[in-house]
Amino acid sequence: MGFKEEIKREMRNATKDVAKEVEKHWVLDFEGHKIEFINKMLEETLLVDGEIIAQHIRQSIWSHIVPYSKLMGTFVGNDGKTHKVYVKVGGFIKLNVTIKVDGKKLLAETQKLTMIPWKNKQAIVPFLQQQYSEHGKLVNKELPDDEYLYDENQMRLAPGFADQLANEPVLLSYPKKLVKLLITQSENPTEANRKATYEKIQEEKVISYFQEFLVQFTEAEKDETLVQQEALWLLEHAAHREVVKFALVVLGTTDCKNLKEQLKLIALHEEFTGVALFALSNGVRNANDDIWDISKNVSDWGKLEALNFLEPEREEIRHWFLTDGIEDIVPGVQASLQCADKGKLDIELHEDTISGAIFDGASKLILAMLYDGPYREMDEYDYAGQVLMRYTKHAKTHCEAMHHFYTLTQIADYLIEDEEVWNGRFEYNWKPHEKLAVETGIEEISRDMKWLDEAKGMLVDQPDNQDALAIVNFYKK
Repeated sequence: MGFKEEIKREMRNATKDVAKEVEKHWVLDFEGHKIEFINKMLEETLLVDGEIIAQHIRQSIWSHIVPYSKLMGTFVGNDGKTHKVYVKVGGFIKLNVTIKVDGKKLLAETQKLTMIPWKNKQAIVPFLQQQYSEHGKLVNKELPDDEYLYDENQMRLAPGFADQLANEPVLLSYPKKLVKLLITQSENPTEANRKATYEKIQEEKVISYFQEFLVQFTEAEKDETLVQQEALWLLEHAAHREVVKFALVVLGTTDCKNLKEQLKLIALHEEFTGVALFALSNGVRNANDDIWDISKNVSDWGKLEALNFLEPEREEIRHWFLTDGIEDIVPGVQASLQCADKGKLDIELHEDTISGAIFDGASKLILAMLYDGPYREMDEYDYAGQVLMRYTKHAKTHCEAMHHFYTLTQIADYLIEDEEVWNGRFEYNWKPHEKLAVETGIEEISRDMKWLDEAKGMLVDQPDNQDALAIVNFYKK
């Protein structure tokens, strides 16, 4: 987003905030009649018993330069008498309202207009909690503050993706100021102090400074109990996602055992998975099984974050890395390399026999590591030669589906490189006998022409099927 667009968005958001702040509704009773006055940014409406008797519609927000509006109307009472209603409303800093009927003052009220950033907006965490309470899961990935981040026709980023984008680091004075504000707030939690912290948090993305903040915050003198109380206050009232993330970072510096279920719920939304798991893993002992539960229930960027926190502490989790680790995840983000390392793919494939599930999972991991993007993870994998040699050996037993054979064709393509590339591989993660074994194994399996027949058959109904096309091309070489 360019500078001009950013300014427009900020102006639009400020206008929304003002509109929500000035929207007020008064209801009075006069001799059994319901008198209502509704004040909005661009209109004021006077009603009696649900019928509009006077209305003032503004053409522009700049019309508020005339600070007061007057509305007058009449209605017939139950006694048949006509009554006159008069309303005067306005003010720049304070909203002054006077309502009279037949000259008798029914209301004279002054309300200070205060732009509190979390007021008149839907708090994010209660929004998530309500969804979970009603459905047992989060069914809506949109967040209440989307309207403040995106224009009507602007493409919305997948939850969690914005934090993956490169962010310039902030000045060191910024986290230092936040530390000071938060400690002041915890010691004296007035609305003014909370507002000062809240507004400062909104200035930058948490991902761009949280490491430096943690260093400074850890070194600062503070009362952990008071800090946690105010972090919880921010978490429960935050109507902006960066404030939610900030609160979670702070909670991660405290004992969160009593907040475990709440943190797990928040982690189910991919926008907050990483920072919520930071709080969970740092603030709760023995949280790995809880992190695993989250890992199995998030996708895309959230699952990528979960993989960073999850450790293969027992065999069941280690096998999960191999069989399900990269399911429902963004391709080409090095997740496959992480799953192969944490799942110990090299050790698993060195077994004389493996299960079909492990072979199937290994096929997916190998395909992902062969992803032909800006880099190939396979070339960064320490055990590339060993794993592909052992996979090819197991394929003689387990290659039963076309997608398994497709994996072999992609391995074959990966082997086609010039001498310079292979000299580099031999120095790093391959041995010549491993390459020969892989080539020989693929050649042996491909002698069964059923794979070509299956691929041709599939192309009859699905002429654009990429797996089938790759297999046909493999046999043409």
